[in-house]
Formats: sequence, structure tokens, C-alpha cells
Amino acid sequence: MFSKLRKKFVLIVVLSLFAVEAVIIGTISGINYYNLNQRADSLLQMISEGGGKFDTSQNKKYTQPKQQDNETPPEPPEKKKKKLSNIIGAGDVDIETRYSTRYFYVRTDLENNIKLINTSHIAALSSKESREFAAEILETDKETGFIDGYKFLVTTSDKDKLVVVIDFNADISTAMNFFYVSCLVGFGSLVIVTVLVALLSKRAIKPMVENMERQKRFITDAGHEIKTPLAIISANTEVIEMTSGESEWTQSIRHQTSRLTELVQRLLKLAKMEDEVRKEMVVTEFSISDAVAEVAEPFMTLAQSKNKELALDITEGLNFTGDESQIRELTSILTENAVKYADENSTIKLTLARHGKETVLSVFNKGEPIDEKSLPHLFDRFYREDSSRTRETGGSGIGLSIAKAIVTAHKGSISAKNTDGGILFTATLKAVNS
Repeated sequence: MFSKLRKKFVLIVVLSLFAVEAVIIGTISGINYYNLNQRADSLLQMISEGGGKFDTSQNKKYTQPKQQDNETPPEPPEKKKKKLSNIIGAGDVDIETRYSTRYFYVRTDLENNIKLINTSHIAALSSKESREFAAEILETDKETGFIDGYKFLVTTSDKDKLVVVIDFNADISTAMNFFYVSCLVGFGSLVIVTVLVALLSKRAIKPMVENMERQKRFITDAGHEIKTPLAIISANTEVIEMTSGESEWTQSIRHQTSRLTELVQRLLKLAKMEDEVRKEMVVTEFSISDAVAEVAEPFMTLAQSKNKELALDITEGLNFTGDESQIRELTSILTENAVKYADENSTIKLTLARHGKETVLSVFNKGEPIDEKSLPHLFDRFYREDSSRTRETGGSGIGLSIAKAIVTAHKGSISAKNTDGGILFTATLKAVNS
């Protein structure tokens, strides 16, 4: 049990870290790509407005004007503060950009006939390749877009068209390298954190483990301590009945003593099952069809005494590998629970079937539906969905917890749901040696 708790703790930490890293890397990479894309758009727009050349009229440096003697020099223009849009965006484009940008442009008439090709600013493409590139771009009828790592912009005037193409491969390569390095660093940190958490998880969950151990020890000690007073009360009741005769008071004492004795036994069994059920399981191959039928048949008489009917739908000849005594107890718990809470004059249906490698035991009874919020908690220790109804039927809120422990020991699952005007409990079991 504690081993599973440690694994869950490690898994939660690792998945949380993975999610955080994925968000951070994705966000940074997205901003980086957006920045590069915006810069490419700015360069394309600048070259197009310059007719194939950089228009740097807006990026000239400040030059101090000449001044006369004894004249106060003019103040230089204030340096503008950078906005967030300049930091996460195209950024500044200075006069040096023209020498670092690889591009070519093609001028055509309105019928897409090429009139001029200028490849003086790019070495990766020849004039012939640039012509083919331009023709491919014009066939797309798009104003801007990407083709093979190049970004283009097509502007149309009254007389002709200008196609400007920027080599975006270096920027894409830089962005991808950054992404790959970020993923590698993230993966490495994830591995390191996983190892550290795995090594330290025992210490992290130690207080919780100690608390659970104290709870189990308390339940076990209290259970054994309560057994003695119950035995004395039961014995004294018998003596009173022998001397004074049986009465409604002695009957009530017997009934409550019996309930307390059963509660203590189940408490001790639950505390034991949650910790050592797998160690003490007696695994054998047995006929689960016969075992379920033998346990369920006595409840048919009990159901009839309460104006209810128990119908069995058990597939014959089913064998199962597991602890036969635990499977019998599981059947008893689910069947007893259904008989207790089923409506009068209704039919309770117990079904046992094989679905692939899984053996499914289900019990359905008509009755008041359970609140959907309460369904996941039905198998919690001492949980009772309706306290008044439980007191009337004598429930203790432990039976379904024991049922869950049995199913978990057999590597299965158990669930409850409202359906067809009643409640369906389904236990899916797997062979222990599979």
C-alpha cells in the first residue's frame, strides 16, 4: 500500500513538473517564433516600400545641428522608452540590417510576366532559381506566406507587381535549435527531479505513513480491548435470562452486543486487509460459479422474508484463480447490501459473467438513487450516504470498504452507479497469477 502511495507521489510531482516545463518552453518558443515572424514582415514591408531597397529614412541616427557662437546647443531628442511590443515583436531595424538580410526581388507586369530579377543580395539562389521561385509564388495568388524556408510579400501597383523574398532559413534554424536545446534541458531536469523525488519520496510521505500506522494500531488495539467487555456483557445477559427469564431488555442487549461484535470483527478485518491481504491470500484455482451460487442462495430466503426476490444469473463452469474465501465474502457483502436497501416487492439481480480475461460480478437492486456526489465515496471507510436509512437497516459503513479491499487485492476495480431506477454495483476481477 505504501509502495503505491510513493509511486503516486512521484508520478504527481513528475507530471506537474512536465506540465510546467511544457508551458514554459512552448510559451518562450512561441514568442521567439512570433518575434522572428514579425521582424520578417517588417523587413519585407520596408524593402517593398523602397522598391526593392531598404527604406531607412526612419532609422537615421541623430546628428547635432551646427550652432552659432555663444548659442546654447539644442537638446537631443528624448530617447523613447521601449514598449513591450518592441521587446516581444519585430524589434528595432537599424541601418546595418540591409547588409545582414538575404533577399531578392522580382518585378513583373500585371500579367505576371517577369521584367526584372535582382539577386545581388542573396547567394543561395541563382537568377534561374529565383525566376522559378517567383513563378511558384505568383501561382499561389497569396500576398504573403512561406515556401521552403523563404518568406515572401507580393505588392501590386497600377503598373506592375513586386515580389520580395527573404531567406528565413537561418532564423528558423536558430529558433529550432533553441527549441531542441530547451527540450533537452527540460528533459534532463525532469530526469534529475524524478530521481531526486524517488529517493526522497519515502521521507516526504513518512508523516502520512506513520499517521496511518497509528490509526491501524489504534483500531487493532481498541478492537481487541472491546472484545472482552462485549463477551462479559453477553455472558451476563445469559445469566440474567437464566435467573429472571428472557425479556425485551435482554433481547435488546443481545441484539446490540451482536451488532458491536460484528462491527469490531469487520474493523479488525479491514485494518488487516488493507495492509496484509496480499501476503495472506490463499491463491487457488476454484469454481467461482459454484462459490458465488453457494453464498447467494441463502440470501434468497432472506429476501423472501422481506417481500423481495433475489434472481441469480450465474454463468456455469467459470473457474477463477484467487482467494476463494475472499471472493465468497465479496459476494456476501454485495448481496447483503442489495437485500437491505432494495424496495419491497422488487427483484434483486445478481450476475456473474466472463468478459475476456476479466470476471465480472454485479448486483442490482431497485431503490432510491444515491446522490451522484456520494457515489465515489461509498467505498470509503465508515461512509454512509443516508445515516437514518443506514441505522434502520443496521449498516456500519465498513462492508463496502472491505469489498473494495478484496477487489483491489485481485487487481480489479469496483464501482456503483444509478441506473434503471436502482443501484448497480459492479466488481471486475482478474486472476491473481495473470
